[in-house]
Amino acid sequence: MAEKKFESDAKRNERLYVLYYIFGAMFIILLGALAYRQIFMYGYYHKKGMLQTQRRIIQPGARGDIYDRNGRLIVGNRPVFDAVVYFNDARFDFRKEYARLNKLRKQNKEPFDYSKLAIAARTNVLQSYIDEINSILKTDFVLDADFNRHFSGRQLMPLPLVKNLSISQHAILAEKLRVDNSAVQIYTDTYRYYPYADRAAHAVGYIRPEIEQVDPDIPGDDLRTFSFLGKIGKSGVEKAFEDRLAGETGAEIWVVDHNGFTFEKIESKPPRKGGSMQVSLDMELQGAIEDAFPNRKGAAVALDVKTGEILAMVSRPSYDPNTFFPTMTHAIYNDIRDRGAWLNRATQGLYPPGSTFKIITALAGIKSGVIGPDTVSYCDGYYQVGSRKFPCHNRYGHGEVNLQQAIEKSCNVFFYEHGQKMGIDSIAKTAKEMGLDSPTGIELHEESTRLTIVPTPEFKRKQGSGWSKGDTANVSIGQGDLRQTPLQMACFAASLARGETRTKPSILHDTTRKTDMKYHGAKKLDIPKSGYDAVIEGMVNAVERGTCRRAAIDGVKIAAKSGTAQVMVKGRKLTLAWMIAFAPVENPEIAAAVIVEGEEPGDASGGATAGPIMREMFAEYFKGRQVAQ
Repeated sequence: MAEKKFESDAKRNERLYVLYYIFGAMFIILLGALAYRQIFMYGYYHKKGMLQTQRRIIQPGARGDIYDRNGRLIVGNRPVFDAVVYFNDARFDFRKEYARLNKLRKQNKEPFDYSKLAIAARTNVLQSYIDEINSILKTDFVLDADFNRHFSGRQLMPLPLVKNLSISQHAILAEKLRVDNSAVQIYTDTYRYYPYADRAAHAVGYIRPEIEQVDPDIPGDDLRTFSFLGKIGKSGVEKAFEDRLAGETGAEIWVVDHNGFTFEKIESKPPRKGGSMQVSLDMELQGAIEDAFPNRKGAAVALDVKTGEILAMVSRPSYDPNTFFPTMTHAIYNDIRDRGAWLNRATQGLYPPGSTFKIITALAGIKSGVIGPDTVSYCDGYYQVGSRKFPCHNRYGHGEVNLQQAIEKSCNVFFYEHGQKMGIDSIAKTAKEMGLDSPTGIELHEESTRLTIVPTPEFKRKQGSGWSKGDTANVSIGQGDLRQTPLQMACFAASLARGETRTKPSILHDTTRKTDMKYHGAKKLDIPKSGYDAVIEGMVNAVERGTCRRAAIDGVKIAAKSGTAQVMVKGRKLTLAWMIAFAPVENPEIAAAVIVEGEEPGDASGGATAGPIMREMFAEYFKGRQVAQ
C-alpha cells in the first residue's frame, strides 16, 4: 500500500510542473513588462507626468528707452499698479465659502450642483476683496464679470480686481493690505510713457499689448503655457526697431497640484529690459515747428544736410499715444481715424509739389542746355500751348525774366516755355536722378515712396490715355500727375544743398556714421557751376525779396522755393502750401520741406502759409549762434 501511495504522489507532482511553468512564464512576462515601463518607457511617462503637473508662465521684459539726439527722454516706461489676487492665495477663502454655501444648501434641501456652488463661492470671495478695496479707498469699484473665464483659462495668472491705481491709491492700499494680511496684492507692470505727448508721435510711433510670443530658448515647449501681455511696436521707431527695443522674455516653470494651483517653482529665467537707443530727432526743434504749425493738416521734415539725419518730423493732425493705455478705446480710435490722424503725412502723404518742382525743371533745362544763367522769357500773364492758355500766378505777368528772377518770382511762364523746349523726358529723367521715384531708405516702415509718381508718356499709356504738351506744361511747374512726399522733397533740398543727386535719410543718431556720396547713393550734379549758382541765387533772392520773404531770419542766408499746388477734394479746388529750403547757403547744415493743406479755396499759399513755419524752424535751429556771411 505504501508503494502505491508514493507512485500516486509522484504522478500528481509531475502534473503540477505545468502550472509551475505557466506561473513562472507569467512572472517573467510581468517582470519584463514592469522593466519595460520602468526603464524603456521612463521618458514617456516622465514627460506625461510633467505635462500633467507642470505649467510655464511667460514674463515679457520691459522695452528699452528712446532718447533724442541731445539725450532727452522721449519714450520710456512708467510703473502701473493694479490690485490683483492670485487664485492660489485665495484657495482657503474659496473652500471656506464653498463649505458655508454647501451647508446652506443642505439646510434648504436644494439639489447638489458642484459647478454652481464653486462659481458662487468664488464670486462671493472676490466680491469681498472688492468691498475691502472700496472700504479702504472710499471708491465704488465693481467685480469684472469675466473672472470665471480667467479662472478656467489663466488660473496661474493674477486676476486684476482694480486696474491702474493712482499713486495715492497705491500708497494707501499697499499699507492697509500689508497690515490686514489680505489675499489682495499690488501687482506692478509698466506702460509705455511718452513725455512729449503728441509731439513727434508719428515718427516715434506707438505700441499695443499682445500675448508675448514664446522665446525658443525658454524651456518647456510642451507644457501648458500662460503669458502676461507683452508690448509690440505698431508704427514709427517703436515698430522699425522692435528687435532692439523689445525686452528679453523670461519664464517660470511651476509644479501644480491636481486642481491646477501652484505648488512649487522649479525653474526661473528672469526677464530683461530691452536695449535703449538714440534717435536723430531734436525735440526742441520739433516743438518749435509744431508750435508754429497752424491748426491744419500738413507735414514738415527737417534733416541734417550732410548726414541725412532727421532733425524733426511733423505730421498734423497728431495723437497722444499716452491715451492708448491701459487700453485703446473705440472712442479714441474712432476720433483719430475721423481726424485723419493715423496717417504720417511726412512719409505717407502724396501731394503734387507745386512750384517747388520748378527747381527740378531748372536743373533739367540746365543739363540739357535749354536753360542757362542768362536765358530769358517774356511773361505777359499766360503761356499758350495749342489752343489752351496756361496762366501765370501773376495775371498781369512779370515781363522779361531770367532764370534767377523766374525762381525768385516763381514765374510759371518761364518754366512752361522751357519745359516745352526740353520735353518731358528730360524733366522726368532729372526727377528720377534726384530720387523722386524711389524709396528714400529711411528705416521707418510707413513710407509711400512706392506710390510716388514722376509722370511720363509711358505712365499715361498705362492709365489709358496719351501724353500731350499740356501734360508737359503742368509737370514743368509741379502740377498734373506728380505726387511726392514731404520727406522726399526735404531729401531733394538736402541733395541740392550739397550739389548732389541723392540723400539717404535716417531716424538714428550716429556720430560715427561716415556719410559721403557712396553712403547716400549719390552723384555730383551733372551741370555747370554757373547754372547751379544761378539756381541757388534765385532761391536766395526768393527769401530776401521774393515769394519766400516770410521765411527770412536775421543773420542767416537761406535758400528757399515756395509752391502753391491745386488739388480737387470733394469737388472743391483746394490749395497746398509748400516750401523747401536749406541754410546757411555758404555751408549748408539744415534742409527742410513744409506743406500745409488748405481747407477752403484760396486760403493757403506757399510763401504766406508755409513761410512762417520755415522761419520758426530756422530761428530755433540757429538760436544763439553766429553764422558767417
